[in-house]
Amino acid sequence: MSNRRLISKLAIGLFAAIAIDTLLQLVWKTTVLETAADASPLATLRSISANPAFFAVLFLMAIQFFNWLIVLSQADLSYVKPISSLSYACVPTFSALALGEAVDGLEIMGLACVIAGVWLISQTEPVTPKSSKPQDTGRLGA
Repeated sequence: MSNRRLISKLAIGLFAAIAIDTLLQLVWKTTVLETAADASPLATLRSISANPAFFAVLFLMAIQFFNWLIVLSQADLSYVKPISSLSYACVPTFSALALGEAVDGLEIMGLACVIAGVWLISQTEPVTPKSSKPQDTGRLGA
């Protein structure tokens, strides 16, 4: 596979990871808001299992899992995990827009730091060259 195609496929997977995680968090929050706060564990379980949004949460978790498997097969964890943390910036933004939650100046500064960190990491190579990887000795810690 060409390097350009690999980078495109990786970018799509990372964008999907960020979008799925953001949507998952918003749906999860709305599901929790629809559940009685002071109910017993059994009543909470009944309430959640009767809510179709709960099944959307499970579905999104499954999609997120399979997308993550694909992304991890294409690049180093040390590259993709920090980039996928852009969802930490997207969740508060969309929580403010969709759920009316407040985001203050300190949070905005934190989001700017996350975005700056992701930009710095994105300037590195997504895959460690084979000659730089440690040799597998077959033992943990060796």
